[in-house]
Amino acid sequence: MCKLFSKYEKEIQNYCKENGLSFEKALKMPQCWSKNDIWLQYHDPEKGKKGLTDETPAPIVLKISVNDNTVSFEQTEYTMKYLS
Repeated sequence: MCKLFSKYEKEIQNYCKENGLSFEKALKMPQCWSKNDIWLQYHDPEKGKKGLTDETPAPIVLKISVNDNTVSFEQTEYTMKYLS
């Protein structure tokens, strides 16, 4: 798990609770991150078994950004499908 997720875990948990999302699912999702953001992705274990030669995308489920210690969230078209 990325350090940014750990640092702002309470804020993420509160956001999930306030928006009817499963924090437990969010904890288990693959993460892509940089210095100021985290993207949670959905991975289907039945797909993508060919490694790098497989072009099965992992859709972005939730975008989390941190600016000046303020956490903001952006839902995607996949948020309710995979995090509710």
